Amino acid sequence: MRFLVALACLCVAFAAQATPDPGRQDELKDLRARIKALQEDLEQTNEDKSEVADALKHSERRISDVNRGLRNLEIRQRKLSQALKQLAGDTQVTEAEIVAQQQRLAELLRERYARGESDAMRLLLNGQNPGEVARNIEYYGYIGRARAELIRQHRASLAHLRALQDKTRIQNADLLKIKEERVIQKKTLEAEKIARQQVLYKLSSQLRQQRKQIDTLVRNERRLTQLIERLARLAASKPKPRPPAQIQPEAPSKPGRMVKTVADASLAGISFSRLKGKLALPVAGEIINKFGQRREDGGPAWKGLFIRARQGNEVRSVGSGEVAFADWLRGFGNLLIIDHGDGYLSLYSNNESLYKQPGDPVRAGDVVASVGSTGGQNEPGLYFELRRQGKPFDPLTWVR
Repeated sequence: MRFLVALACLCVAFAAQATPDPGRQDELKDLRARIKALQEDLEQTNEDKSEVADALKHSERRISDVNRGLRNLEIRQRKLSQALKQLAGDTQVTEAEIVAQQQRLAELLRERYARGESDAMRLLLNGQNPGEVARNIEYYGYIGRARAELIRQHRASLAHLRALQDKTRIQNADLLKIKEERVIQKKTLEAEKIARQQVLYKLSSQLRQQRKQIDTLVRNERRLTQLIERLARLAASKPKPRPPAQIQPEAPSKPGRMVKTVADASLAGISFSRLKGKLALPVAGEIINKFGQRREDGGPAWKGLFIRARQGNEVRSVGSGEVAFADWLRGFGNLLIIDHGDGYLSLYSNNESLYKQPGDPVRAGDVVASVGSTGGQNEPGLYFELRRQGKPFDPLTWVR
């Protein structure tokens, strides 16, 4: 029976994964449609009709989407492999139980054959004391019920084994499909990367020139500010657990330092407003641009950190919250914004891939993206900001 219960639990778990809550899915679909409309409206302002980096938008979006699909397939493959391993163990235990039951049934049959038929009738006719006869009949009744229960258990074990075998066949077929889909996705990814590289090669000199134009930097910053303001209005209808606290001014940090530790799950259950002095940065690398630092070629000062890091490295959420935005944005490439509540936001840009979508819940330490150089950035790394009520502050004053 415990194996049947385990199988039932496993089936329920897979059913729950396969059939998510329809209400939640509709809510996410509506949220993502509204954010997409917001993004399109933001991109079509009169001052932003076209920029050189826009030529990279399609490829960089596609690379992010394909990588997210590959990651999801990898997670599903890992879960299926674990489930198959569990099924194999259950099958082995069930087969051993069946062998033991068959041996016990064989012993009972041999004993019954040796005693002959109608044990109870022989007791009634052999002239023994009636009390002794009654006790023996009750004993034989107990033996008979034990035989029936053993037979029932044997049938249940056989049915359980067939169910495990059917489940294993289905899981193996699903695993094969996932492996085939991963091969196709990897080919698509390579093609998209080649296409992006060709565009990047053609436009490299124009991109370098545009990165030095102050008006472009100003437009990029204004665009991000407008996006955050609109996201705030979009989320205004959601109930807040606590009223927002007073914004405290932050002093800029001193330049230059290596980041060796990255965000982990130890902060997952703590309100973001209580994390000052406890944060770890989202990726390991070298901080080459600091909050408040003037840009070499002029323009607005840095509102966050640029952390030089290896292409493809994991980017982790610095705190728990919900994804408010995940898409390509001019000047920032593949950008992900997490709403941590109480007016706190964390921003992660220039990513190669975004693994989360708007509405997805995240916990501190979750992998949410991978390092890239999207949006016309000339080297791989992560641009990272923290904001409170839309206003940026120095992340280094919050890290441990």
